Amino acid sequence: MEIGERLREARESKGLSLESLQETTKIQKRYLQAIEKNEFQVLPGKFYTRAFIREYASAVGLDPEVVMEEHKGELPTFDEESTVQYSRVQRTKKEATQKSGPSSRVLPTILTVGLIIGLIFVVWLVWQNMSGAEDGNTATDNGSNNEISVPENSESETSSDQDDAEGNEDGSESEEPASEDEPATEEEETPSEGEEEVAIQLVQEGTGSFPDHTYDVSGTTERSVTIELTGRAYMEVRAPKNGEDLVTAKEYTAEDSPISLDLGDKDELYIKTGNAPGTTVTIGEKEVSYPNPEVSTQKLLLQFK
Repeated sequence: MEIGERLREARESKGLSLESLQETTKIQKRYLQAIEKNEFQVLPGKFYTRAFIREYASAVGLDPEVVMEEHKGELPTFDEESTVQYSRVQRTKKEATQKSGPSSRVLPTILTVGLIIGLIFVVWLVWQNMSGAEDGNTATDNGSNNEISVPENSESETSSDQDDAEGNEDGSESEEPASEDEPATEEEETPSEGEEEVAIQLVQEGTGSFPDHTYDVSGTTERSVTIELTGRAYMEVRAPKNGEDLVTAKEYTAEDSPISLDLGDKDELYIKTGNAPGTTVTIGEKEVSYPNPEVSTQKLLLQFK
């Protein structure tokens, strides 16, 4: 019996419809139908196929680990998908290198030559300015050797200037009030308030291939959470655990991040991710660490105190 048929019989024995199973697992109905028909190519990827089957088996009362072990020959492996993704990246890099060609090496050479020409032009301008200044100083020195002729009617003005000079020598010169600059008033710096110290404590560590971890979060009044992705990840976020969906359950990529969430007055945030190594959760710039980061599919329950 194939794994899809086994899961379908378990669902029917429980009296569950695909619609009710969709509500329980948050997996789209068309994906559930593909699992029952063993049409795994319809699912988002080989990696998520295994995560969906675990969730399906758990929802219909089967042990996910036993089901995965007994049908491991039918299931795709994560290593296969990693190899495909790696090959695509290598091929893209190779194509980009081939497209760059000789033209990418010519442009830096042209820019370098232009920079050298510009520097030579600047040096020439500075030299021209210095030469002009020296010529002007020479003309001034030559003019100072000429005699200065004083008009006849300027004698009275000269005498008056001499009298003023003698009066100053006698100590009758006027005193100007000295102005004192007022010392600049230094602005007192208002000490900044201390930043909040966020504390994230793991209070219950989950087990199995899809562990469910519980954390206590304290030391923050703003209940905001940021989720960043470095690759593809099937993700679901609810607040509280059985409450409304803050992030629709589907596959996300690095282009969709960062995802910022404001919980308001909610005390819980529940996160399910299918790619824990590529999913970073931070609260107040402090990262939530996974107790077993080598497991890809994990669940986080954040309880704000």
